[in-house]
Amino acid sequence: MSACVDICIPFFKDDPVLLIEQIARQTDADRYRLLVCDDGSGLPDLSQRVAQALQAHPGPAVFFTLAANCGRAHARNVMLQDIRSDWVLMLDADMALDRPDFIEVYRSAARRMGHACCVVGGFRIDPSDVTPATRLHAAQSAKSECKPASQRARDPGRFVYSSSVFVHRSIIERHIFDPQFQAWGWEDVEWGWRIVQDSPVYHIDNPARHLGLDPDRVLVAKYAESVDNFRRIRRLYPEKTRHMPIARASYMLSFLPFQTRLGRVLKWVALLGALPAGLRVYALKLYRASLYARVYHD
Repeated sequence: MSACVDICIPFFKDDPVLLIEQIARQTDADRYRLLVCDDGSGLPDLSQRVAQALQAHPGPAVFFTLAANCGRAHARNVMLQDIRSDWVLMLDADMALDRPDFIEVYRSAARRMGHACCVVGGFRIDPSDVTPATRLHAAQSAKSECKPASQRARDPGRFVYSSSVFVHRSIIERHIFDPQFQAWGWEDVEWGWRIVQDSPVYHIDNPARHLGLDPDRVLVAKYAESVDNFRRIRRLYPEKTRHMPIARASYMLSFLPFQTRLGRVLKWVALLGALPAGLRVYALKLYRASLYARVYHD
């Protein structure tokens, strides 16, 4: 029996074994072809566990190993160049599937649409997965990203989170991920804005469970790494970017003469665990805006 869905999972030091095992328990699991890409983790023990999990998968499986970390855009493209099915499910390695028909829900939605499209299920945060070290990330994600389909559909391209998306191969053949987006952030926003120009994007409520919440300092470090990616997406989509709250805040902060000092204060507030979560998230957003403000001086 030929595969009916190719499932692409990139990872960098995250352990995808739990997700691989959950996929093996999905409805029609023997028809799902797994493509897993290690984006230069350099961890032999992890590679061995992943290889063993793929051997146990009831359907075909392919394991790609990159010599160096190149970013999620490149890792995804490596796998997308090897797809063989009409439909592709992209999942991040730190996602979990709470229901045995998770993939079938996506397939059923695509069948109802009746044509080549992109279907986005969203993701959620489970309170049981939140620790004191990851409370800031959980609060930020719950406020900004864990949105129901009705809200995501208002700007369908903006909320194409590649952590869980079901897409027809004809769209992928026209639109691979932009490899210029390196490090962390914005590559899936750019991809979503690009594909929505010529392909329908539908949002449904089929959330994956986000397990990979970052500790506070890891999260703020990722924001610092994402400045160049924000600069690129602003250059590619100036009108769309201009209407985003983070861009408006960054633009206003760009006029202040003491951005560096302000950024340090905002970072300190965001990292102060004794403060209310809402205040910390607000400080985190302003800290991110203070980092992005520098692109307006280019």
